[in-house]
Amino acid sequence: MKHKTLRCTAETVALLLTVAMLAFLVAGLHQHDPDRVLSTLNTGWYQLTDGVRREITLPVTLPAEPEQTLTLYNDTLTDSDAGKLLSARGVEYGIEIRAGETLLYRYEDNAFPKNTQMKGRLWADAEIPDNIGGQTLSLTFTQLSDRTDRFDAPLLGSVRSITGHHIQTSLFSLVMMLAMVILAVLALLIFCYMSSCGIRERRFLDVAVFLLLCSLWCLTDSALYQIYGRDTAAGSVVSFYAFMLMSIPMVHFVRNTISGRRRLVPDICIALFCANALAQGAAYRLFGIRFIDMLPLTHLLLAAGVAAMLTVLLRSYREQPSQQLRLRIAAFAALGVFGVAALVLYGLLHIYWYDAIFQFGVLLFIILLFRELLGQATEDMRFHMEHRISHQMQREDRMTGLPNRRAFEEYMERIRTGEVGCRDAVLTYIRLEGLNERNDRLGLQAGDEAVIAAARCVADFCRACEDGGESVSCFRTGGNEFALIRPEPRANSGQLHRQFSAIVARYNRTCAPRARITMTYGFSRLCDEDGKSHSISAWKAEADAYLKRNATRLGGDTE
Repeated sequence: MKHKTLRCTAETVALLLTVAMLAFLVAGLHQHDPDRVLSTLNTGWYQLTDGVRREITLPVTLPAEPEQTLTLYNDTLTDSDAGKLLSARGVEYGIEIRAGETLLYRYEDNAFPKNTQMKGRLWADAEIPDNIGGQTLSLTFTQLSDRTDRFDAPLLGSVRSITGHHIQTSLFSLVMMLAMVILAVLALLIFCYMSSCGIRERRFLDVAVFLLLCSLWCLTDSALYQIYGRDTAAGSVVSFYAFMLMSIPMVHFVRNTISGRRRLVPDICIALFCANALAQGAAYRLFGIRFIDMLPLTHLLLAAGVAAMLTVLLRSYREQPSQQLRLRIAAFAALGVFGVAALVLYGLLHIYWYDAIFQFGVLLFIILLFRELLGQATEDMRFHMEHRISHQMQREDRMTGLPNRRAFEEYMERIRTGEVGCRDAVLTYIRLEGLNERNDRLGLQAGDEAVIAAARCVADFCRACEDGGESVSCFRTGGNEFALIRPEPRANSGQLHRQFSAIVARYNRTCAPRARITMTYGFSRLCDEDGKSHSISAWKAEADAYLKRNATRLGGDTE
């Protein structure tokens, strides 16, 4: 029941955050005020051919030829349109926007040139000048293809309305990116929580890194960043590297899923992805080869990587079928299908919204993996909690709540192996006197109450030492016997024992006369006066011998 609750809670939180942000974005984009009114400039356009004016209504499809220049004119703008923004498609056609002879906009590649698919997502924004009423607006396209091209109607509106429209057209990518970031943070939190519990489930870290790289790619590859980004050339480099490297954590995810010789295949894939990123960076830096020209190699490696991971998972499933492996296979299959669809849109059809298809595939891929991971993680947490409780019960005295003899022996072994890391320590054995007589005279319940009272005194002494900067570990080693271990003791034994005696005396003053307790002790240091360490057995034997010789109350003797 607990693991189902955890999974449902995580899924609900992610869904609510996504819906809330979506509602916020939509609400912000649909504020109805005069400043946000957009108009589509689809009429008033014409084309001049041999001095003959031909009226055109946009959008329109026109035949195009390579190296041909095509210009569309419009005389309908007035001075009331001054200061507005004209936003037009056609960056991939080398668009130029002019008011008369004044150049308002011309797309120019920065230090990182883009291909047609990348340019197709951009908008050309030009501010209308003050004297537009007496001038002709013109759109000139200088990089036409050898096919029929479609020219869309530009938008006219305020800066605010045009910006809102650009955000609106990128809303799907924004939502996808937001969902990736939310799931990445959730995966990272789950990884940190499980690590704090002693469970090393690195696949959540793999998912988080993958999603962060995907969201970084979505951001730097988006039209919004390319339009409004400050350093779009650097952003484009980051985009390509995020795209080249984001498969590595997912291959690492598969590597952490399988075992044996099959790990060799993920290792080879990771090496190839890293080599590809290094080689493309070197080729770009040393020889000036553009990343967009090397992009088919990255596409090929990504497709081969997905196919290889599917093959490995399928072989593992045939050997040992399970629901978890079935979900992972479905996730990678979905990623492969949407990845191929995006490649077809990008490479063959030259459609600029290929990224939306791939983003949706990535999100579906992660949701399938996340659902399976949450189920397995909750099972691991349940097993861990049960194991920890069982481990604690085996090392805890049920009556007093103190660590038992088994825990004491394990602690002594840690001292012997040097795990505790102390140069010296004091071992003190403490015995509750008269327990058998108390049981015979007052009953077993009275004896149990005395043991509990003695344990409380021991625990109070340990807390007092810890408050004073002294580290003390206490144990119940027998029916009426306790042990204290003080690594690197600061105070001498006499002082500490007098402090313990004071705690016992305070208890005896406040309890009923018949509930008073008497305790004796025996102590031994791990190191002698010359600093030489005793063996653990000799150390315990000396403390036990001292306990047997000591017939006085605790605190009566000094070290």
